[in-house]
Amino acid sequence: MIKFRTDFNSCKTVACNNFGVIASPDYIYRSRRLGYLSIECKVCGSNPPWVNNWLVASSLDEKINFHLSRKIGGCPICNHNFFIGGGQESIRHGFTSAGIQRKKCNHCHAVFTLPQDKNRALYQLMIAAISSAKSSHEVIKELGISARLFYFYLNKLAIILSNFSRMLEDKGLVGDDLSLHSEGRVLQLAYQRGFYYLITSHSDSGYVLLQSHNLTKQKLKPEDTYSSKRNSIITSPKEQSITHILASRYQQNMQREHFEKLLVGELHPLSRCSLLFPSTLAYVHFQLLTAFTFRARQYSHYIEHESSLRAAALMASYPEIKQGHASIYYFLPVQDKHEHLQGKKMGWWKDRWFSYGEGAYSPIVGDELAVSDGHVIANDAADEFHHYLQRHLNDKINSLAVLDNISEIHRVIFNYCELKEGKSRANRMALCKQRYTPASLLDAALDLLMVG
Repeated sequence: MIKFRTDFNSCKTVACNNFGVIASPDYIYRSRRLGYLSIECKVCGSNPPWVNNWLVASSLDEKINFHLSRKIGGCPICNHNFFIGGGQESIRHGFTSAGIQRKKCNHCHAVFTLPQDKNRALYQLMIAAISSAKSSHEVIKELGISARLFYFYLNKLAIILSNFSRMLEDKGLVGDDLSLHSEGRVLQLAYQRGFYYLITSHSDSGYVLLQSHNLTKQKLKPEDTYSSKRNSIITSPKEQSITHILASRYQQNMQREHFEKLLVGELHPLSRCSLLFPSTLAYVHFQLLTAFTFRARQYSHYIEHESSLRAAALMASYPEIKQGHASIYYFLPVQDKHEHLQGKKMGWWKDRWFSYGEGAYSPIVGDELAVSDGHVIANDAADEFHHYLQRHLNDKINSLAVLDNISEIHRVIFNYCELKEGKSRANRMALCKQRYTPASLLDAALDLLMVG
């Protein structure tokens, strides 16, 4: 069973004896020595920004309820979530008088029935329309149903596809080693609305495991609400050497109030929503990511070269780092064949950078020689998924529930139906052998979840 971290106000300098330690006597809590609220470590002199632990925990609950909720096929008593619910199996247990399949939980022995497959034809019409990037109004008009019914069935369709995907992931992520890649993006909608979101993919296949945004239904305090019009997103100059690109990125970081002060320009939330700061989302996202990593004997995590992600990634992997089971790397995709970095020190922390065919990497925690030309990182997965969403999301969406459902439907379609060199990302991750269309994907999901 996973135990998520609940206190993030600790030293985040890996080489310090206080790294990850809670309530050290060496700390000065809520320090403003550097002009921003922080926790100061007197041993190494670092001042990591103060984290609102309660906000991270409440946001994590909100994201778990959407991204990992097991609403079909699992025991309703003891198996509410994928990955973190214990993975209790159930067996067939006869039929009801109406001929509906019953199942019995091997853990708590509760008997329950599988949902009935009564609306396959309607779901097929919906997924065809959604995969064609039609707006909700167009789909409602095309189907000839009320808006209320459409949103009801949209939620059901998202649950069906998401639960199908999570079920295969739950069974497929059983290897000794796991490699992940995470990057952030901004998706602009109409009327200056939009959101910042993090994308984590399986680094070998490009399969998108998790995408979470900074929109929330919670009522936030002004100091916790993102409302900036400025932009501090790190950009890389074109057609320069790796050294110049990295130097530019570090220089841009130094222009921030502090390293984690990532600002993504002017964004307005959807109706009845608020926006979290990107750094808060990073803590939430990487905690949620432990649902995918906790069973791996060893895992590597390649994160975008972005300081606001560094601390969150370290805190999420802290127990495994201390046990030597997790490695964290900065990764920068560059195609400079002329310059080869062999441990060049750069930036505030004197990060050591290495280069190989796919780009440049810097071990935050881990073996400097662990990455080689024989290891392929699907570093274009975040860009490909981001461009896919830009093409398929209606930019006039103004409902968080609709946005969540549509984007999750598209995550599954992207992984199982979009082909690259003749294979889907799910094929490459060995989760399935079939090459699906949206229609055949839905049939497979309904058969697995409702027929059993």
